[in-house]
Amino acid sequence: MEAIDTSGKALVGHWIWAAEKGLMNSNTAAGLRAACSQVLSVEDGWEALDVRGLDIAELCKRFQNKRSKDFKPKSLEAYKRRFAQAVQLFLDYAKDPSAWKPSFQERSSRKEKGAASDMNGEATSSGSERSTAQAVSSGLVEYPFPLREGRLAYLKLPIDLKVAEVRRLTAYLNTLTVDGESV
Repeated sequence: MEAIDTSGKALVGHWIWAAEKGLMNSNTAAGLRAACSQVLSVEDGWEALDVRGLDIAELCKRFQNKRSKDFKPKSLEAYKRRFAQAVQLFLDYAKDPSAWKPSFQERSSRKEKGAASDMNGEATSSGSERSTAQAVSSGLVEYPFPLREGRLAYLKLPIDLKVAEVRRLTAYLNTLTVDGESV
């Protein structure tokens, strides 16, 4: 039996695979993938790290110290929580792939549920399910983003999004505002 790759790159890629195979909701998988790539990004050469030997608490602490100015406190906590859960689920998969079932269920807030429903209160599809397979071939993942009540924006971003690219994207989005306020 061939050993499962437990590198940082395999951890991030695992969540695309899990969504593509229908093992979990694609938005949940995308959130786990994003948390993994963001937290791991504080480590040089993270793609080759063996996640079995990670000190998750220490890495999360470094992530918070290095990236606290890039995120709101709630987002930092969500990334740290999702990262820890994602690593544990991935290691469970690596131990026994044939018996693996993700046990992760993150509930969305009422605001998010309202933003993703139509005028009749029925849930609307974000399109992420159909784009997950495309993400593997194109290298892009589609993320729904609630802007305000009843409005969602969809961002198609590279799987391996870099901090410098996020900063450029943020600067660009600031040029598009109509109310004259800058963030």
